[in-house]
Amino acid sequence: MKLQSIQALRGLAALLVLIFHIHELEVLAIADNNLTERAWVGGLFTNGYAGVDLFFVISGFIMVFVTRNTVPGPKQATDFLFARVTRIYPVWWAFAGCMTIYMLAAYGMSGQSAGWQKASFGQPALPFLVKSFLLVPQPAFPILNVGWTLVHEVYFYAVFTLFLLLPRKWLPLLIGGWAVLVTAGGVIGLSAPFAMNWVALAVHPMTLEFILGAVAGLAITNGLIWRSGTLTLLATLWLLAALCYQGQETAFLLEWGRVLWYGLPAALLIYAVAGLDMHDRHAWLFPALVGWFVTLALFQLTGIDGDSPDSARRDATLLTVTVGGIGMLAVIWFGWLLGQGAPDLLLRARAFLRPLLSAAVKLGDWSFALYLSHLIVLSALRRIFAMLGQSDSLAPVFRLGHPGVLDNFAYAASGIALTIAASWLSYRMYESPLNVLFGRLRKALFRRDRSETAPA
Repeated sequence: MKLQSIQALRGLAALLVLIFHIHELEVLAIADNNLTERAWVGGLFTNGYAGVDLFFVISGFIMVFVTRNTVPGPKQATDFLFARVTRIYPVWWAFAGCMTIYMLAAYGMSGQSAGWQKASFGQPALPFLVKSFLLVPQPAFPILNVGWTLVHEVYFYAVFTLFLLLPRKWLPLLIGGWAVLVTAGGVIGLSAPFAMNWVALAVHPMTLEFILGAVAGLAITNGLIWRSGTLTLLATLWLLAALCYQGQETAFLLEWGRVLWYGLPAALLIYAVAGLDMHDRHAWLFPALVGWFVTLALFQLTGIDGDSPDSARRDATLLTVTVGGIGMLAVIWFGWLLGQGAPDLLLRARAFLRPLLSAAVKLGDWSFALYLSHLIVLSALRRIFAMLGQSDSLAPVFRLGHPGVLDNFAYAASGIALTIAASWLSYRMYESPLNVLFGRLRKALFRRDRSETAPA
């Protein structure tokens, strides 16, 4: 079965990262124009990188869920690994290849220019590119720097493949042991803010987010579903509070802090919405959505960002999250009133919500392409705005940092629209056909008995 709410959360995670980078690039563009205006996109999106943490938790959940009926053994483990590798690498190679072509055009083929040295952290160009395309740890970020998260994903898949060789009843023990090893490695100082070598990758605390997702998957697949609607609302408020309150990035945040701030509420949210999917109770998503938008809008209006004092962030968080929670309760109360007095109207309202969920699910389908394409699209758009903004007549729209919000809105709106369009095109023309092709190849390579079920 397709977990619609989980897929919708993929889309949310991708949007968080997209708007976070819109904020970051807007700040850089304003500085390039020697202007001092604050970036318009801010608020909780200054912590939008937490979309990555949500992605990691989802990955752990999905790995457990899709293998719930898998018979342990080498054939099934290889089948699983084949499915994961063919899902990630071909799409990654396409976008990493685009970035490589840009680097070659902009900085030459010698690999010795300042641009290459900055990107590779001083490594020779060829080893840097090989490691980037293979998604293995190295002293630099991959050629397309968002690929650092895929290095972690590949590690997760490799470890989970080994788990599939062993009886399923051992899985909770194996996951628990993995968590202990990761925690011990971090405690004794083997981890680092970024996993630039194999040891740091193996014990990076963000691995615990994958493990938290796996624990949620074990609970759901064993039928341990409890108060999914209520927990969805509580987890939404918890995650919103973390996104609003968290301030400056620190070394602790980049390791353990992300797990505590974002991984824990994300895991509860994944567990809760998966329960909604299993019992087809998607109506609970509407009050959660209302609470999300109310909190987001109010926190944006406060003008709080990562540089604001802790007390200001705390007070704004308490106010906006409380109002968001009240919005959730108001939706539930209004829905109860409709159910008592106008049930037909309530049913029509539920029918109206289905297209919203369907649209969110589609965005989730495109989320991998969106994640890989967004920096390319936003960087190109920033250059276009810089060129057009040189004209005084076009400055109100294209010179980022110009007085007024028209320039900021134009960059944010066009960045979101163009990135979504690029992700849709990539998914439709490249990723989806490849999924079909490799799906057929997988069936041919790993023909299964009826008693065997392998991951989708």
